[in-house]
Amino acid sequence: MSKYILNQNKQDSKSGENYELHNEETCHHLPDPENRLFVGYFDNCHDAKARAKERYPLMSSDIDGCYHCCNSCHNE
Repeated sequence: MSKYILNQNKQDSKSGENYELHNEETCHHLPDPENRLFVGYFDNCHDAKARAKERYPLMSSDIDGCYHCCNSCHNE
């Protein structure tokens, strides 16, 4: 299981501004520690993204997977 976090600051991307979901253990593009919101420990980014949307409902429509560490959850 990997630890997933969400950047509490919106990031610019081709699809618009998004709150990026990151695998904290493998990503080299993590937000600063003070901007990280804990999502939980999951086996994959799909489950982590679903939990992030539940945990942070005001951000849910703009949550996207990081292109680098959660590519299969990026722009889905």
